[in-house]
Amino acid sequence: MSKIKQQLEKEIVITYSSEESTGWKRYISFDYEGNKYDITLYWDEFNGYEITWRYCNDKQMAKAPDWAINWKEDENEGASLSGYLDLLSWEKGE
Repeated sequence: MSKIKQQLEKEIVITYSSEESTGWKRYISFDYEGNKYDITLYWDEFNGYEITWRYCNDKQMAKAPDWAINWKEDENEGASLSGYLDLLSWEKGE
């Protein structure tokens, strides 16, 4: 432990701390139906989720693949694709 940290801990005693996240960005790679995708998943409290599709099998993508466009929440336990990717990637990061 650094000397300055030791000194500050003697002088400053944190009794409470709280943090609120209002948005984030997560880089995700995943495999789906034999293809490897790289995306950026964004979330913020005002706009919700957004996906930027970056690569499929190391080739740059111009738009979301058909399967993602046609994702049906009622066939996926009510989860949007963005929400599902959030859940899976958050669990993976733990």
